[in-house]
Amino acid sequence: MAADDESFDRGHFRTSAAADAGEIGQPISADSGLVAYARFLLKAAGRRAKVASDLRLISTQWNILLDLFISAFERRAVPTGDACLASAAPHSTALRHVIFLMEAGYVTRLPDPDDARRTLVGLTPKGVEFVGGCLQAEFDTLKAVLGGRID
Repeated sequence: MAADDESFDRGHFRTSAAADAGEIGQPISADSGLVAYARFLLKAAGRRAKVASDLRLISTQWNILLDLFISAFERRAVPTGDACLASAAPHSTALRHVIFLMEAGYVTRLPDPDDARRTLVGLTPKGVEFVGGCLQAEFDTLKAVLGGRID
C-alpha cells in the first residue's frame, strides 16, 4: 500500500494531512465493520448505564473516544457538549475527561467556525491510532474466540 493512500490497512488508521494540522471533521479511513463494532460498544455501554445506573458501569474516557472515532469515520464535527453526552457521565465530569484526553494528546478542541459560542472536539492522529488499534485487537480476539463466525 502506498504511503499516501488513505485506505484501511489492517491495524493502521490514517487521517488526512489537514487533521495533522489540527482541523476537526477530517475523514479517517477505517473498516466499516470496525466502526460498526465501535457503535455496538457505545450502545452497549449506554444500555448498561441505564440498567445499572447505581453501579457506574461506564468508562467515560473510552465512550468519548468511541464517539469521536465514529464521528470521524462519518466526517462529522462534534460539539464539546455532544462528546460529553456520549460519555454517559455528568457534564462537568465528562468535560474534565475531555480536557484530560486533550492533555494526553488523543483529542483536540477548536472553535466552531459557524458558532463562536461553542467548540468542536475530534481525535488527533494519535487518538485515531489508539482507538483503531484497540478496536482491531478486540475485534480480532472476538473473531478468534468465535471461530471466525463473524464478519
